[in-house]
Amino acid sequence: MEYVVESCSLRYKKWVEALLPSMIRQLSLGRSRKTLLVTVESCEGQGATYPLDPIDSYVVVINPGKLKDVGLTLAHEMVHVRQMAKGILKTSNGTNYWKGKRYTKRTKYLDQPWEQDAFAKQELIFRRAIEE
Repeated sequence: MEYVVESCSLRYKKWVEALLPSMIRQLSLGRSRKTLLVTVESCEGQGATYPLDPIDSYVVVINPGKLKDVGLTLAHEMVHVRQMAKGILKTSNGTNYWKGKRYTKRTKYLDQPWEQDAFAKQELIFRRAIEE
């Protein structure tokens, strides 16, 4: 998986670039032909992942903050990248599909299975990345 990191802060840029290779390896995304753009900038919430299907890419936006929080959010969003790349999570016209099951916007955030999966994995992925 090719990636590009953007940030107005060199500190955040280097931090994310240091973590990404391990996270990509841990999530078995190394052979993916998708392109990833990670940007550290102000956004709603801690982070967000957007598929760009027409150009076979993903955009991950992470809110700046403490380096640990940026790393945890990056790990969380990278789980979503994996979910989308493997076809486990699909989005169509504002509706999400998890393993083929339809979920509407009425599903509470913490009841969404893709969020439960990302929260369950983010800490371990982040810790492994900083140990390498």
